Amino acid sequence: MSMMMIVFSNRTASMREWQAGLEADGFDLLLHQSAVFEELSGFLPVRLDGAGTGFEVYHEDCAALVSELSDQGWDVGGPWQYAMSFYFGGDFRELISVLAAVGSYARVAGGIVFDGEEAKVQQPVEVLDEARRVRNNHKDKLDAPRYEWRDAQ
Repeated sequence: MSMMMIVFSNRTASMREWQAGLEADGFDLLLHQSAVFEELSGFLPVRLDGAGTGFEVYHEDCAALVSELSDQGWDVGGPWQYAMSFYFGGDFRELISVLAAVGSYARVAGGIVFDGEEAKVQQPVEVLDEARRVRNNHKDKLDAPRYEWRDAQ
């Protein structure tokens, strides 16, 4: 089952700013070193605590997405200029990674998070707290890495 989260913001953050945000938020999560922010579209490999994992990330048409959510009865505040969607599966390593990445990106970009699974709007700190809870509760129960991380990536 695929789950989705969306970050709405009025500015974007570079990969460097995003990575610095993850470090400041206390996560050992390394974004793919050659990823270009403006070209993000599909699977983004990351390394969590030295193990390869990842999630999908897409730049979205913000106005269309806000309108679609509004039609479904959801107010995501705003007005917003940018929207990025994140899709992920059910493994805990991936879940920790995406929660940390989404929370840090939203915090750095000054945005909010719409959790598609829970159908609720959250502040970045709430998502980061959830990432820490999941990490602490499941750190000894993580599945094998999805792939072998190579530094050349």
